[in-house]
Amino acid sequence: KYRKTSAGRRKTDYTGKEGIAVKIAMIGSGGWGTAMGTSLAARHDDLELYCRREEAARELKETRENKEYLPGVRIPVHVKITSDLEKAVSGADCVVLSTPSKAVEITAEAMAPFMKKNAVAVCASKGLADEAGHRLSEIISEKFSSVTDRIVVLSGPNHAEEVGLGLPAATVAASEVPEAVQIVQDVFMRPVFRVYRSDDIRGVEYGGALKNIVALACGVQDGIGLGDNCRAALMTRGLVEMARFGVHFGARRETFFGLSGMGDLVATCTSTHSRNHRAGLMLGKGKTAKEICEGTHMVVEGMRTAFLVNEIARREHIDMPITEEVCRLLEGEHTAQEALENLMTRAKKAEIETYLEP
Repeated sequence: KYRKTSAGRRKTDYTGKEGIAVKIAMIGSGGWGTAMGTSLAARHDDLELYCRREEAARELKETRENKEYLPGVRIPVHVKITSDLEKAVSGADCVVLSTPSKAVEITAEAMAPFMKKNAVAVCASKGLADEAGHRLSEIISEKFSSVTDRIVVLSGPNHAEEVGLGLPAATVAASEVPEAVQIVQDVFMRPVFRVYRSDDIRGVEYGGALKNIVALACGVQDGIGLGDNCRAALMTRGLVEMARFGVHFGARRETFFGLSGMGDLVATCTSTHSRNHRAGLMLGKGKTAKEICEGTHMVVEGMRTAFLVNEIARREHIDMPITEEVCRLLEGEHTAQEALENLMTRAKKAEIETYLEP
C-alpha cells in the first residue's frame, strides 16, 4: 500500500493507493492556513506555507508553532515556510488561498504571474468580495483567467484549532470543473478529514460567508443570556435567510442544509473557537464594534460580511431581518434588546414560504 519517498515519508491517497506527488502552496499563515498546512503535511512532502510578513515567517521557521494564531499545533519540519510569494507559488500544482476575504483580490493578482499553467486554485477564505456581491471564487477566476479555470471552493464546519490537532472533521469542495474538485478531494482527504464533492459552488460559498452573520447574532443573544430556545430560533431562521439570499443568486436550496450551510452554522454559532460568536458575545455585553476590532488581532469576517450582504439585500429586495438588525447593532443604532424586540414583533407569517395562506 505504501512506498517510501526520497524524504522517507509515506505517500498514499485516502484509499491506500499510491498517490501522485504534488507541490502545494498554502497562501496565508493565519490559524486556518496553518491548520490546513499541518493537515496536508501528513500526506504530502512538498508544501510551502507563505507568510506575508518576513518576521512572521522567520519566527515560524524557528519555533515551528504559530503562537499568535494557532498555539499548541506543531508545524511539521518538512513544511517549507517563506515570505517570498514567487517562491511559494512557482511550480505549485495546487495553490490554496487562506487570507482574510478583503485581501483575496490583491493576493490573487500578485500570484497570477507565478502560477503554473492549469494549476488547481482553492479558495478556503470565507466572505464576499465587494458591495457588488461578487463571490471570492469569481474574483480569483478573473485574476487567474489566463492561467487556469480549475477554481475550487473549500468550506465546512472546520475550526482551525481542531483540524490542526487532527480531530475528525468533514468539509465540502465545490467547483464547476469536475476534474478540479476530484483533485482537491484526493489532495485533502485523510482518515481524519473527510472531503465531499459538490458542483454548487455558489451555495457552498454563500453558506460559508453568511453563517458568520448568524454567529454574531447568536453571540449577542448569549451575551445577554436569552437561552437555548432563542439561540435555536436564531440559527433556524438565520439558515432561512442564508438560503433565501443564495437562491436569489442561483444557488441550490438543498446545499444550505449540508455541511457548508447548516453544518458550518452549528459549529460557528455554538463553539468557543468561533471568533464571530465571541465578537457577538462582547457586543451583547455592551462593547462597541470598534472596541471589539481593536481588542483582537484576528479578523472578524462576519462584521464586514454583514454590511456587504445587508446592502446587497436592500438593493435586490431580499428580506433579511436578522442581518439588518446585526448591522444596526454594529452601527450602534439599536441596543441588543431593541434588536430582539424588532425581530420578535415583525408581521405574522408562515414558517415555510411556499405555504398558501387561507
